Formats: sequence, C-alpha cells, structure tokens
Amino acid sequence: MDSSAPAKKIGLLGIIFFVFSGMIGFDGLAATAAVGPTVFGWWAVVIVVFLIPNLLMNSELGTAFPADGAIYDWAHKSLGPRHAARVAWFYWINVPFWMPAVYLIASGILSLLFFPDAPVWVQTCLAISMVWFTVFICNAPAATGNLVNFVGGASKVIVLLALVIGGISFVSVHGPAQELTLESMMPRFDDGFRYAPTLVYLIVGAETVACMGGALKNPRRNIPLGLFLALSIVLVLYSLAIAAMIVALPNDQLSLVGGITQTFSILFGDHPAGRALTVSLSLIAIVALVTYIVPWLMASSRAAAEGADANEMPAVFGKRNASGSPVGANVLTGVVATIALVIYTFMSANADELFWSLFAFASFLLFVTYFFMIASFVRLRETHPDTPRPFRVPGGMIGAWIVALMQAFVLAIACVVLVFPDVMDGRISLTESAPTLIGIAGSVILIEFFVRRLIPAKQSDTPTAG
Repeated sequence: MDSSAPAKKIGLLGIIFFVFSGMIGFDGLAATAAVGPTVFGWWAVVIVVFLIPNLLMNSELGTAFPADGAIYDWAHKSLGPRHAARVAWFYWINVPFWMPAVYLIASGILSLLFFPDAPVWVQTCLAISMVWFTVFICNAPAATGNLVNFVGGASKVIVLLALVIGGISFVSVHGPAQELTLESMMPRFDDGFRYAPTLVYLIVGAETVACMGGALKNPRRNIPLGLFLALSIVLVLYSLAIAAMIVALPNDQLSLVGGITQTFSILFGDHPAGRALTVSLSLIAIVALVTYIVPWLMASSRAAAEGADANEMPAVFGKRNASGSPVGANVLTGVVATIALVIYTFMSANADELFWSLFAFASFLLFVTYFFMIASFVRLRETHPDTPRPFRVPGGMIGAWIVALMQAFVLAIACVVLVFPDVMDGRISLTESAPTLIGIAGSVILIEFFVRRLIPAKQSDTPTAG
C-alpha cells in the first residue's frame, strides 16, 4: 500500500455521529425540565441569539484554523500564551467539579431505586466511588475509548427514546401533569428561570467538531451543515424528553438528581413490569452518565498534559503511564473531585442543593472558556485577514462583531444567573451563592498564580505566528 496515500476523511455522517456521541448528556436534563413549560420559549430565544451565532463562528474557526487544541490553539494564535494557558486551566478545572455533579445524578438514581431514605452522605460516597472508577478507566490504554463511545451512544439513545415513547403513552392515557399550551410555553422570568442556563450548557461544545476541519471532507459544506443537522436532531430529542418529564410531574416535585427515575416510575407505573422497566432504564441511564464523562476527562487531561509539556501548567499534569495515558492529570482530577464533593456536602442541605452548587460552579468555569473563544474569533479576523476561510461568517467585521456580541450577551446572563439564581426577581442571597462564589474565587486565584509564575510577562501578549 502507498504510505503516502491520504487518510480517509470524515464525511457529513461522521460529523453527525460525533456530535451525538459527545454532546448528548443527561446531567442537565432534569434541571432544564425544572424551568417548566416556559423552557420551550426560552429554547427558541437561545437558538436564535446563541446557538446559530455559535455554529456560524465555529464553522469559520474550524475551517480556517483546524487544530487539535481548538479553543486553546485559537487563543494561543490570537491572544498569546498567558490567555491560552488560562483557557487550558479553565477547560481542565471545570471537569473535577462537573464530574461529581454528574455522578450525584447517578448516585441519586441508585438511591431512589434501592434506598430512598438514605442521607446525602450516602449519595456522596457513591459519587466518589464513581469518580475513581472513571479515573481508573481513563488511565487504561486509549483503545478502551471506542467501546466506551459505542456503549455510551447506545445508552443515551435508549434512555431518550424511552422518555419520549413513555411520555406520549402517558399523556394519551392520563393527560399531562402540566399543560403545554402556547401561552404556558412563552418565555417568562418566573421561579424556574434560575435553571435556564442549563439550556446553554446543553448545546455548547461545537468546537470539538470544528477543530477537526483539516480532517473533514468538504469542510466548507459539511461543518456548518453537519453541526446544524446534528444539533437540530439533538434539540428535538432533548425537547421531547424534557416534555415527557414536564407532563409526568409538577416542577416542585421534580428532583434534580433523581428526576429521570422519577419520570420513568410515573410513565411506566408501579406494577411489576413497570417497576422492572424503570429499574432497567435507570441503570442504563447510569451507564450513559459514566460513559459520557470518560471521553471528556480523557480530552481535558490530555489538554492539560500538553500544557505541562509546554511549561504552561505544573509538570505533574504531564506525567504519563506506560500506555501513554495522562495519569498525573487524571489522578489530580479525581483528587479535586473528591475534595469538592466532601466540602460541598458540608455546605449543602440536600442532594439537589449539592448537585446544583457543583453544577453551577462547573458550568461557570466552562462558560469562561467560551468568552476567550469569542475574543479569539474577532481577534483572528484582525490579525489573520488573509488566512483562507472556506466558511466565513457573512457581513465582514460588522457581522463578526454581531455574532460575537450575541453569544457574549447570553453567556454573561447565564453566568450571572448561575451565581445569583434569583437575580431576575431582584433578590441576591450571598448565603445561597457562597459555595459558588468561593469556588470561583479560589479557582481564579489558583489559575492566575500558576499562569503568572510559569509564563514570563514578556510572552504574555505575544500571539503565536502562523
């Protein structure tokens, strides 16, 4: 065989399945359903003001500047090493706080199924055990990733379809617990708006596809088309699954950590067959949650290891085992996740509050990275005007600024609401927001300490050439 033959490129179908594998998750599903029927009105707003601009921006960045590091590389090229290092830090550090939040859902499902009266500490211990199981899997040879993606993708589809089919069947027999009318679905700043940032959280991540621009077949057409098609299907599945949760039980009875199992138990009934179906589907949901975390931990740890190789993160992140897995970053993730679960358990009154504190904190850190990406997008238009752009956001610099500002506006509101959930009602509770504020302040101080210590000031504003 000719070794110089070009590698087979990824087509439109490959992009769609990549999005399905990496972007469908259940961790924000119950919180999104807790917004209530108005969630569908807010979906429309988020799609127009955030999702479409985000897909346009990622399509341009992915086709013009294909790079494995995505946000990190774009920041390096446009904003310089220090900002790129901040991106790497924020991208990594959100995982040790997001992972335990996801596993609190898994442990909440187990508790609801087998020991419903167990205290929050039991769920915390279960979540910690899942954290270290994930670290163990990620330290194994990378070949396990293919099996994980296959099992995870199948599990997600099974659970979502079960919610959709069960919801349709339930409504046809019993009627909805909450009416879904045009009036009830209109956007409103009611009590459920505190969970509205999950709408943004559920649809970010398009840059993971866009960064493969150089390996894609006909990227000018397939990146934007693939992202729009895939996310349209994801939005339909999400919307139908969320609708099933809304029609099954009222908002005030929906648990953020056990909402999926609650919904299954109502949709399929309390008789033996229904109970068996609820238990089986709930266990499949747990498998989906675990397999959902594994590729994200692998990606964030490898990015951190590359940062350590470039002396932009502490050397411990670059430690690898015999199979090449970034064992240093993986173990550090497990340590931080365990500490976070223990500390936040002391600060929280119940499992739902514990989940939301960790989820809000992790989401805030993740959203920060997207501010850097937006800035990189505008800056690259100015610093690299002659770089070929197979796909270009229309409207010149004015169009680029409009796309950037629309996303930044939505992200800014989401960040504020994550920290101060009742701010739209004119209420700010420092007591309620303290865990999130403390976590954000501690993370920023830690990141700035290492960024300024490891990267000389003279390099801080020197973008990468090319």
